[in-house]
Amino acid sequence: MSTAGMSVIACEREVQFGDFRYPFHVHSGDQSWAEFASRMVELDADRFIVITDDGVPSAIVHAVENCLVGVGPTGVFTAPNTEKAKNIETLDRLAEEVIGSGVTRNSVVVALGGGLAGNVAGLLAALIFRGIRLVHLPTTLLGMSDSVLSLKQAVNSRIGKNHLGTFHAPVLVWNHLDFLATLPPEEIQAALCEMIKNVLGICPDRYDEIAAKLRPDAVYASETIAEFIDLCVTAKATVMRNDHREKREALVLEYGHTVGHAAELLTGGTLRHGHAIGVGMLVAARVSRLLGFMDEADEAAHRVLLERNGAPVELPSQLTVDEIISAVRRDNKRGYVPSRPGMADMVILEGLGRPHWVDDNIITQVDEDILRCAIGSYLPGS
Repeated sequence: MSTAGMSVIACEREVQFGDFRYPFHVHSGDQSWAEFASRMVELDADRFIVITDDGVPSAIVHAVENCLVGVGPTGVFTAPNTEKAKNIETLDRLAEEVIGSGVTRNSVVVALGGGLAGNVAGLLAALIFRGIRLVHLPTTLLGMSDSVLSLKQAVNSRIGKNHLGTFHAPVLVWNHLDFLATLPPEEIQAALCEMIKNVLGICPDRYDEIAAKLRPDAVYASETIAEFIDLCVTAKATVMRNDHREKREALVLEYGHTVGHAAELLTGGTLRHGHAIGVGMLVAARVSRLLGFMDEADEAAHRVLLERNGAPVELPSQLTVDEIISAVRRDNKRGYVPSRPGMADMVILEGLGRPHWVDDNIITQVDEDILRCAIGSYLPGS
């Protein structure tokens, strides 16, 4: 992301998911720290518990810590920056350290980082004393435009993604666009794959606009990044307003995640989450075509946006169809409908913006042979 000539951005919205509401801010510039501090003063917390990961630049950690220290006692606790550390062991260690530091029911957990820090901190806040307050300070575009726009907080089990979690709403989300200045292009591209998912699954009326704005070099003005974030807020609010637990219409947000999560898990996180979801959407679109639901033009529209984003359009060559199918069988979407041997539960579209419903459920059970064929279409050399 280019920061040349970055102007001051100030956007304040309220996010509503079911009965839950929380303020969502997008700011930039040094002067916004004073505004952030005033928001934290309003929380009247006795202690701030910053949960971050060792991949967050030290300058960002120090800036946040210095700001919070001026408001109240602050402790910083760090997790390893690896998908393998998004687990119950990390959560247990942090809980011991945080409780030992003197946290109370009037303390506030501050999640500082990307999806890993956000999920670990979110679940920690949900579990300590059965729930204390949570503030999100995402440092990645994926965090700003996707992760914090959900009440879901989860970590991985040893055999699958996000198997252990619950729902816990933040009391504030503060997005500081200056944090994005150090992100490599691949991180921006990966995040925008989730935005592309929102366009394809929820707001296809924005397709042409987004297709024109996407750049394979991932160099965007801060105003454009703010527009992308705003699109994601609007899209997710559209489907989650009456479905905050994401069990009905909001399940469209899982589009691409069945195969995407499997590929991300099998690569140990070296395939970035957003990139994995992007290719997972291509597989889901192929499944839909094979089932006779989606036409060729809408399937091709998936690839166009991903390529304009500079994102991968193939699965990693080291993966096999059998490995992916095995991981899919442990996907966390199982159980919305009764399990059937040889069938995979996934979200598919009939066309752009039109999820396929089966009776009153958005989950489609797909024959594993069809899924195998679709996966093979996106494995090099298959």
